[in-house]
Amino acid sequence: MINQRPSGWILRTSAIGLVSLGGQMSAALYNAYLPIFYGAFIASNTLIGLVMIIDNIASLTIQPYFAGLSDRVDTKLGRRIPFLLAGIPVAALFFAMIPRARSLALLFAATILVNTAGAAFNSPGYALMPDITPRPLRSRANGILNMMGGLGAVIAFLVLSPLIRRSRTLPFDIASGILLGALVVILFVIRERRLSQLYLADQAPASDVEVGRLLPAARMVVLSRDRTLLFLMLGALAWVAAVNGVQNMFTRYGVQHLGLDPAGATSILAFFAIAFIACSVPAGILGDRIGRLKTIRLGAAGTLVTFVAVSFIRDAALYRLSLIIGGAGWALVITNAYPFFVDRIPAAQTGTFTGLWNATLALAGLVSPPIYGAVVDVFGFGAFFVPGVVFMAAGIACTFGMTTQTRPLRASRT
Repeated sequence: MINQRPSGWILRTSAIGLVSLGGQMSAALYNAYLPIFYGAFIASNTLIGLVMIIDNIASLTIQPYFAGLSDRVDTKLGRRIPFLLAGIPVAALFFAMIPRARSLALLFAATILVNTAGAAFNSPGYALMPDITPRPLRSRANGILNMMGGLGAVIAFLVLSPLIRRSRTLPFDIASGILLGALVVILFVIRERRLSQLYLADQAPASDVEVGRLLPAARMVVLSRDRTLLFLMLGALAWVAAVNGVQNMFTRYGVQHLGLDPAGATSILAFFAIAFIACSVPAGILGDRIGRLKTIRLGAAGTLVTFVAVSFIRDAALYRLSLIIGGAGWALVITNAYPFFVDRIPAAQTGTFTGLWNATLALAGLVSPPIYGAVVDVFGFGAFFVPGVVFMAAGIACTFGMTTQTRPLRASRT
């Protein structure tokens, strides 16, 4: 059992959550303003669109590598914190450089370095949570991380974004400063070697030659007799594709189909986001108490019902209420899915499998917007939520291939 004060896990999770808050704040500013900055140098929307998927590409390629590497290294600071110590300052520096770039070459270099540095610390930082959090509390801890990440995006849109009228660089500087501050807090609050289960006396050393290797980890998931992890990853792929597609395309749907202006469409979708933030911690508590699989199914069903309902509802109050239910359902799903996943993987490979998990979510985010766009092109905006309904239903179907028994995979020694 990890030696912890009753409330100590909350403090440590909140420290990690500051990284999530700063990261989501930076991501929101990045997605909002990077196309504008590139528009000063490039006229082609296609080229700008290609630049905007660099972060997805990094999540699919660079991030899993560093996640696996964090399982193979061991330092005086531990396995995960060195990646935060190396990646966060570089990411913060070059994020602050983005609005200061006065040439296309400098802007592109800053973009590449921000995404590379972010990929270096993202998954190791996320894997730090299950490393230092007792299994029965992981859903609650993940709820805190999700809540703080959501707050970061809201702060970026409502507080930092308006500051760009005063200064082009100020919002980026604040977000970079918060990331650096989060690193300082983590260094003071978290003693990884004392807290991580990887350093407990009864924990077997990570001596397997394939520890930290992404492809063998993926093979373990696919070939395992227990299909729970495979179905969970397929379900997560479907759920994230459903919600990500709606979030990316909803403003256009609101303008073209609901007759709203862009601000009105964004404000309606905010009900989904606010409900998600408000329900993240309660979702974790519920998952820890009644079981994560039950909670995931309940949340996925609620989100599915929302997508069906808003396809037909035109009353503004009912529409907002439906989105609130959908946001709460989404919190139940995404808050409990990762802890359910990490309970079933080898503790010595938490970084590797976290990288595999995050790559799956990144893949969903990469493929879903074109699918939504294609459906709208063929069938019109009246069919906008059809992909979401299909994806959510497919994810629910995957849950029936899962078991609640905790049987961690064993590292392959072939």
